[in-house]
Amino acid sequence: MIDQVKNPKHYQIIDGFESIDIIACSMTEEQFKGFCLGNILKYRIRAGNKDLLEQDIAKANEYKSIFESKKHLCRGV
Repeated sequence: MIDQVKNPKHYQIIDGFESIDIIACSMTEEQFKGFCLGNILKYRIRAGNKDLLEQDIAKANEYKSIFESKKHLCRGV
């Protein structure tokens, strides 16, 4: 389950670069924070209806870490 939460292969573009990096680079920090919050809500609202309950909750929780670790990539206002 960890690979599906922290490192899903379908989001890997090239080694060390993921689609989330492109998303962060295309947004201001405020926009990226909203994007991450939206994903947290999405995974919590649908928890257990698509993937395993534990996996969806783990994905929701991971977006807090994603924001903190990727916000430095965001563009200035």
